[in-house]
This record gives sequence, C-alpha cells and structure tokens, in this order.
Amino acid sequence: MSQHLWVKARAEWAGKLIFLLLILGFISGCSSFATPYTYVRKNHDQPVVKKVAVLSFYNNTKIAGASKIVTGAFVANLVGMRKFKVEFPGNIKSFLISERIIVRTGVNLNTIKLMGRRLGVDAVILGRIEEFVGMNGKKKDVVPVVSINARMVHVQTGKILWMAQHRRTGDDYIKVLDFGKVRSVGELTRKVVLEMIETMP
Repeated sequence: MSQHLWVKARAEWAGKLIFLLLILGFISGCSSFATPYTYVRKNHDQPVVKKVAVLSFYNNTKIAGASKIVTGAFVANLVGMRKFKVEFPGNIKSFLISERIIVRTGVNLNTIKLMGRRLGVDAVILGRIEEFVGMNGKKKDVVPVVSINARMVHVQTGKILWMAQHRRTGDDYIKVLDFGKVRSVGELTRKVVLEMIETMP
C-alpha cells in the first residue's frame, strides 16, 4: 500500500472513530434522566401492606379519558408485578355507589378506613393527573407528555406510606436520532406508571 493510500485509510478510520464516540456521547446524554421524586415512610413500625385498592385518579387536565387510562395502568402494572394483591375495580365502584360516595378531588380518611374494613385492603392508592398531552388526534407530530402525582395511604392510620411525583415526555426515551422515542401517550403512561411503582416499598 502506497503512503498516500495509507494516510487516506488512517484519516477515514479516525473519522469513523470520532463519529462513533460522538454517537456514544449523544446516547449517554439522551438516555440519562431523573428518576421519580418519591417519599417512602421508613420506621420500625412500618405497617405490612398485602392488598391495595386503586381509586380513580383525579383528572386535572382537559383530556377526557385520562383518568381511566392512568388508573388502568396502575392496576395492570401492580397486578403484573405481583407487588400487592389488587382489589377488583368493580368491587371498588360497587362500594362507592352503595355508600353514595362521589370521588372528585379525593376521599377523606373516614372513607378510606371504611373501605379498608369493607374490602379488606391494607392501603389505598390515589392521585391526580397534572398533564396528559397527545390524545387530541389532530397533530400527529405532538410529543406526548404525562405528569402524575400519586400516594399510598394506610387505611387504619391514614399515614402516607409512599408518595411519588413523576413527569415524562416521549422525547425522554430517545437514544439516538429518533430511536426509542415514545410517540403514544398510552405507551408513555405505562412507562411513567411502571417507573413510579418500582419505587414503592
């Protein structure tokens, strides 16, 4: 190989190496994002939670159906991870109807205690949806956004055992170019909820 070809080959190899390093740096930068902000009660008399009831999340957005999607994601992920036994949503609805309880912004401690006795649950999970973008169906290039606050309340003491606040956009999961980007608000909801549940005690 002539000296000219050798220099050219080295230049091409160096260019490819620099490109690879830039790509790896880009991947590292895009794939690193903050974990959910959480609070977990830690003490020696921490109550044992075996069964939970998931109340419908309060929808603080203008997107109809957001509460159903988020609440369903919590139930499905809790059941799938087998972290707790989960009360059947139909039983929760029947309880609320029989007691003439209307859940809007939340429930009081007396309702939570009564639910514990009637349904045999140890804790109640409830929360609110602050942002839910990507359901209008008009703009296909809209980046989905989901922001959720949730907490787990012990039915006997009313103490908060776990609390989390989490926000994600579809672009948070990009690894390189558009690879990894979450385009569906439903898929993004599942990811956000799963990341929140993983922080539960």
